Amino acid sequence: MDLYALVVFVHAATVLIFFMLHGTSMAVAFKLRQEREPARVRALLDVSRFALGAPTIVLVVVGLLSGILAGFMGGWWGTLWIWISLVLFLGVGIGMTPLMTFRLNPIRAAAGLARPDAKPDEVAPQEDPEELQRLIAAWNPMPGAVIGMTAFIVILWLMLEKPF
Repeated sequence: MDLYALVVFVHAATVLIFFMLHGTSMAVAFKLRQEREPARVRALLDVSRFALGAPTIVLVVVGLLSGILAGFMGGWWGTLWIWISLVLFLGVGIGMTPLMTFRLNPIRAAAGLARPDAKPDEVAPQEDPEELQRLIAAWNPMPGAVIGMTAFIVILWLMLEKPF
């Protein structure tokens, strides 16, 4: 295997593992709509937080850097497809924070969980079952799922076809 093929393999493998972990979080997002017990909501949100923790961030960084390196090694930076892919990746990554995370944080608080970025000595908020029910009833993970999957499919198509 030549070095370029190895870099592309690392890129594809990290993206695949990232999506396996991210898929866990998306499954939780859909299951959350069916839950009413605060303890079960907390458990689901803990699974989601675990799946999107430090290992996932490492995978994103390795996947991004190996993709950039493959772009240089393959001489792709003069083509439009790689730039569109990069813009889509960054746009979805940045857009998912307000679309998903900022909407999940109030659910976490109503379930009695601390924010993901809370300091260790910070006290978790009081559980609020009524607010939790209201927030879960309003929760809709479908836009995030559709945007994320559509972007992934377009990026995958661009990488395979290199149309422009």
